[in-house]
Amino acid sequence: MKNNYITVGYIIATHGLRGGLKVKPATSFIDERFKINKKFFVIDPTTNDVTTLTIQSIHENKGMLVLTFKELLSIEEAEPFVKLPLLIERETTKLKKGFIYLDDLLEMRVLLEDNTQVGMVTEVLEYASYHTLRVKREGASDVLIPYISEFIISTDLASKTIVFRPIEGML
Repeated sequence: MKNNYITVGYIIATHGLRGGLKVKPATSFIDERFKINKKFFVIDPTTNDVTTLTIQSIHENKGMLVLTFKELLSIEEAEPFVKLPLLIERETTKLKKGFIYLDDLLEMRVLLEDNTQVGMVTEVLEYASYHTLRVKREGASDVLIPYISEFIISTDLASKTIVFRPIEGML
């Protein structure tokens, strides 16, 4: 069911007493994704229940978005959503050429240029200047690979593989 959705933000905290939520965006298309009356989904990790939330108002505060939703009228109603991802339906969005969804990088195989398997992407970390892949390796500690052209040779969504070139001491 998770594959039907794309993460566009992470709910960081509540904001105010009227059910506002602080959201850290996880998209390059903030203006397109976050609009008044836009519907989002949140999945309860324990029950897999899906809740639909509709944006009522938006404003920016210290690099975060503060959103109020028509369905949340108090801080008590908003609190269960803290620390959960904010999702949109995959089928309702189209990406511009050359862009990929960060969620699509998860569970991709990571290979060296000589086809030696390094491991599997388990997490995409977002830093100010670039994204970093956490790659789980068999029998070794995880490795962090910056998702930038100096390291990433290719990303093939069809075969679910990423080819990368490490620097000395990285592995």
